[in-house]
Amino acid sequence: MQVSSNIDGGLRVTGAVSDKAETRAQTRHRVMRFGFLGTVVLPTLLTAAYLWLFAADQYHSEAAFSVRSEDFSNPLEALSAFTQVGSSSSSDSQILYDFIRSQPLIQKVDASLDLRRIYGKPSHDPVFSLEDDASREDKLDYWRRMVKVAVDPSTGVLSLQVRAFTPEDAQAVAKEILTESGFMVDDLSRIARQDAIRFALEDVEEAEAMLRDIRRNVRVFRLENDIIDPTEVAESQMGVIAALESQLASALVERETIAGFAGQEDQRVKRIDRRIEAVRSQIDQERRRIGKSTSGPTSLVDVIGAYEELLVDLEFAQQAYTAALASEEQARAEARRTSRYLAVHIPPTLAEDSIYPQRWLLILLVLICSLAAYATVLLVYYNIRDRG
Repeated sequence: MQVSSNIDGGLRVTGAVSDKAETRAQTRHRVMRFGFLGTVVLPTLLTAAYLWLFAADQYHSEAAFSVRSEDFSNPLEALSAFTQVGSSSSSDSQILYDFIRSQPLIQKVDASLDLRRIYGKPSHDPVFSLEDDASREDKLDYWRRMVKVAVDPSTGVLSLQVRAFTPEDAQAVAKEILTESGFMVDDLSRIARQDAIRFALEDVEEAEAMLRDIRRNVRVFRLENDIIDPTEVAESQMGVIAALESQLASALVERETIAGFAGQEDQRVKRIDRRIEAVRSQIDQERRRIGKSTSGPTSLVDVIGAYEELLVDLEFAQQAYTAALASEEQARAEARRTSRYLAVHIPPTLAEDSIYPQRWLLILLVLICSLAAYATVLLVYYNIRDRG
C-alpha cells in the first residue's frame, strides 16, 4: 500500500509540472503572436492606410545642365603663359551642386515662389508636407528631401529632380533653381574676370617698376663712367688698331722691297724702320688703352661686361613688360565676354502622372524593418532564456 501511494504522488507531481510547462508555452506563443501583430502587422497596415488614404500625390520635374567655359587661345602664349589661370568645369559643377543644396538658395526661391504655399498645401498629409512653423533647419531638411541633385564627375553634368504636389509647382521650382544657378554662374564669372584684371594690372605695375629701375641703373652707369656706349668706344679703338696694323703691314712690305735692292744701310730703309717702330708703339698704346677706363679705376673690358649685363636685364624687363601689357589686354578682352555660362541640356519637364510617394516600396521597407526588429527581439529573448 505504501508503494502505491508513492507512485500516485509522483504521477501527480509530474502531471502538475507538465501542465505548468504547457501553460507557459501557450502563454509564450500568445505573446509571440501578439508581438508579431503589434511589431510587424500593425505598423505595416498603418503605413499602408496612411499612404493610400492620407498621403498626397507628388509630381516631379527633371532637368539636366552643366557649367561651360568658352575656349580662348592666347596669341602671345609664349610670353604670357605665367599669367594664365585655368578653370575646371567639374569644380564649377561641384560648387553649383553645393549651392543648390544650400540655405541661401532656399531663401531666394522662397522669396520668389513662397515655399509654404507650394509645399504646405496638403493639410491632411503632415508627414510629406511642410509645416507652417518650420524653422530654417527644418526647411533645409525638407528641401533636400524634395529636391535631388547629382553631378557626374567625369562630364560635370548635373541632374536635377524636383518634387511637388502639383506638376506646375514642381516645374516652377525647377525653373527658379535654374535661374538662380545661372545668376550664381554669372557671379563666379564676374569674380573671375575681376581677379584676372586685378592680377594683370599688378603684373603690369611690377613689370613697369622693374623696367624703370633698370633704365635708371643704365643712366647712372653712363654718368659714372662718362660714356654712352662702351662697346662703340671699343669698336672705335679696334678700328684704329686695325688701321695701324694695315699701315704696319704696308711699311714692312715696303721695307723688304727697298732692302732687297738698296741694302740695309740705305737711308730709305732706316726711315721706314723708324716709321715701323712708331706704328708699333702706337698699336701698343691703343691696346693698352682698351684695358684702361676712360675715367675711374675700372678698365674698359670690365665696363663693357657690366654694360652688357645691364643690357640683358633691360631686354628681359622690356619683354616682361610687353607680356604684361598683352596679358592685360587679354584680361580686358575676356572681361567683355561671358567666360562661363549655364548650359541647360534638358529643360524642366512637366509631369502627367504621379509616381511619388512610392507607396508599395515604402510599405515593403516598413515590412522588412518590422520583421528585422521582431526577429532581433526574439533572438535576444531566446539567448537570455537559454543562458538563464
